[in-house]
Amino acid sequence: MAVKFKGLVLASVVAGMMTGSVAMAGDIGVGNATYHGGDGSYQRAIDNGITLLIAADPPNTFQDEKTKEYDGTDVRIFREITKRLGIDKVTWSLIPFDAMVPTLLSNRGDVIVDNLHENEKRLKVLAFTGPSYWYGSGVTVAKGNPLNIHSWDDFAGKTVGTLRGSVNHGLLEKRTDLKELKLYTSNEAEFSDIIAGRLDVGMEDDIKVGQFLKKHPDAAMELVADYEPLPEEYGYARYALRKEDVDLNSAISRALAEIRADGTMSAIIKEFGYTDRNLWFFPVKN
Repeated sequence: MAVKFKGLVLASVVAGMMTGSVAMAGDIGVGNATYHGGDGSYQRAIDNGITLLIAADPPNTFQDEKTKEYDGTDVRIFREITKRLGIDKVTWSLIPFDAMVPTLLSNRGDVIVDNLHENEKRLKVLAFTGPSYWYGSGVTVAKGNPLNIHSWDDFAGKTVGTLRGSVNHGLLEKRTDLKELKLYTSNEAEFSDIIAGRLDVGMEDDIKVGQFLKKHPDAAMELVADYEPLPEEYGYARYALRKEDVDLNSAISRALAEIRADGTMSAIIKEFGYTDRNLWFFPVKN
């Protein structure tokens, strides 16, 4: 009986290994994944290529001034995703941030690669991938903080600016106590107005502020170090697709999960000032 039992165990192990090898052969990393839920969106990307929408939004998406190549955290993530998914024909389309959703919905692009946070308004018209990484808001003011801005309440009576269509735009437009809400299509324009004194407060992703100040250490602008973000200002960065493109969304989301799990995501985000802390979302407490 013992010999027979051992034989059964050995056969079971061998069968399991063979089954595992078949499953592994279907992994995205091997290039044989199939996503054919019925809408055909993944197969169209394989056959016809894919158009990825980005904005001038460093460090996540931008065009390098010297090489004219597209680069950034999200660009490199999607270069890895398309490689793993076997999508060979990739077209990048650089457009204003606030034009990305209309461009996607009018079928002039397939994925918004400049990452977005999920919110109620966006979920009405878009579908989102699984999580990529996370970050929160930073508040910028003129050097020396002459208006003594330290909290969300201190924005009252001030001219406040942010990127049009961003999470911060949605939060700020609900306020009725601002002197003015100024909306921008690029971070550079927003930061320039802070430096020139045309804007009292800028509300932007903390990583973008840090990257700008690293590049321009003499800029007459600073990050408010003791500002405590609202919980609504934090969340996972994700990528957006049309709701009907379920197959493509499933493939991209699985690739993202693998990239996060095997260390590739960690290596990419560290090139642009993030750390492993940005891989996992920790709720912020005020």
